[in-house]
Amino acid sequence: MDEQQQHLRYLIIDDFDQMRVSFKGMLSCYGATDVTTVSSGEKALKLLANNSYDVVICDYNLGEGKDGQQVLEESRYLGYLGHAATFFMITAESNMPMVMSALEHQPDDYMVKPINRDVLHHRLTVALKRKRQLKEIDDALVRDDKLAAIELCRGRRGKDLKQRLYLAKLQAELCLDIKHYSEAEKIYKEILEIRDFPWARFGLCKIRFLTADYESAETGFRELIEQNHLYLEVYDWLVKLLQARDETLEAQQLLQDAVQLSPKAVARQRKLGKLAEINGDIDGAERAYQAAIRWGRYSCFAKANEYRRLAEIYQNRGSISRVVRLLIEGRKRFSTQPVERIQMLCGQALSQRRHQGTSAIIDDYLEEVMRLIDAHKRDMTANHLFTTADECFQLAKHEEAMQLLQILLSNHHDDDTWVERVTELMLRHGRERDVEQLIAIARGELEEIHVKCTELLRNERLQQAITVLNEAIDQYPRNRTLMLMAAGAMINYMHDNGMDHGYHFRCRFSLNRLLERDRQDRDAGRFLKMLNKITPPRVEESVGEQYG
Repeated sequence: MDEQQQHLRYLIIDDFDQMRVSFKGMLSCYGATDVTTVSSGEKALKLLANNSYDVVICDYNLGEGKDGQQVLEESRYLGYLGHAATFFMITAESNMPMVMSALEHQPDDYMVKPINRDVLHHRLTVALKRKRQLKEIDDALVRDDKLAAIELCRGRRGKDLKQRLYLAKLQAELCLDIKHYSEAEKIYKEILEIRDFPWARFGLCKIRFLTADYESAETGFRELIEQNHLYLEVYDWLVKLLQARDETLEAQQLLQDAVQLSPKAVARQRKLGKLAEINGDIDGAERAYQAAIRWGRYSCFAKANEYRRLAEIYQNRGSISRVVRLLIEGRKRFSTQPVERIQMLCGQALSQRRHQGTSAIIDDYLEEVMRLIDAHKRDMTANHLFTTADECFQLAKHEEAMQLLQILLSNHHDDDTWVERVTELMLRHGRERDVEQLIAIARGELEEIHVKCTELLRNERLQQAITVLNEAIDQYPRNRTLMLMAAGAMINYMHDNGMDHGYHFRCRFSLNRLLERDRQDRDAGRFLKMLNKITPPRVEESVGEQYG
């Protein structure tokens, strides 16, 4: 172990004391001094949330609670582990579906027990050599600065072919994320000139799909599956394509094949359930939702949706006791996840009304819903608010429904699609008299802020305008008009006064949020280009020079 490896921070996760001692001993033999050990996935995630580790060595089976796969998926999903960190999955597992489920989340290495000191040292050395150049890229991604990360990938040339390919793949994926399709396509084609890598062909197929060349995309997806039936991400993209053409029967069969290979993919099981319902296969939907709940028990990808949909299936079959048990289970499952808990509370309220009519307990459920929404407005999407408002109307809680629609329109008063959907919802529930008033109130609140900020900007009080706008965004966190006004003001300030890291971070966060909502948002894209000129990127090099 070289000197750099000796000073890395290691985390060992295993439910057996003897294995933790064994791995720690192997690392210590090579000079590692900062080695932490834990016995469960839950304890590991608490440490990962509050500490930075360079290497994680995790057993797949961790007893009761989260397993190694769920530790990996959650730490990646929540950003606890970046590209520069190394994650080793250790297992005695030989069950193919379980192995496939773990490999889908791409640990840096997957090692089968027994493992000796020399094997561990060799695998660590290889993995860490590949990871050394990724720290700055990780830092850029933590800042949500994908353009900077792309530039860093471009600049990381070296003699090691595997490293160049790894960076090429990462660069192309980042280009896809920000819709730089031509650059991503160029990278993939350059790679394919070196060797026929399936991931590069898959990248080209994704570009074909994203640019509406569906025929070429479909041909490519099918060829990839035929050549490697274990390439499960390809199934997901082919399903997207088939759904776009309303070919839901084949889409369902494809997902069924995928979950047989990798059953622990919770989101895939959930989508399978939805497709089965669309196709009238209620038994298939029941099995898929049950699987999503079973495998999602300790997963960060679990949603209230599978509980609600399965409860609806039980409801339609008259299995009332199963409905009650399932909704109680779901409410407990999401006790620390406000948005999902809101959906479960609404589900319980609707079930209660259906079986017993009005009751005080429904009022209790809705009171908690409104309290949670007030505390977590920033996390509530327009779809969440709309669906919850619709369910409040169904529960004859019109005042609560109107409050939710007020929040929705305050964030989306300038979006004709949402104004139209809210109008239709209110008409459907007999509130046509209130439509114009609701829209006028939402627009009036925002107009008042707009006038105030325009006056401040006219008087060259730029920082005061930025403060007012950012305070307004805290109140209306998804309002496009406010986010664009604030971004423009912060960019102008930095253009005249130099870099302000607080403004830069907030501006980039808002613009990326808008582009995630609508990749065709030209105003957000234009402001993002202006923001990037404040911190000029490095001079581009040709793809061929780097990877050829």
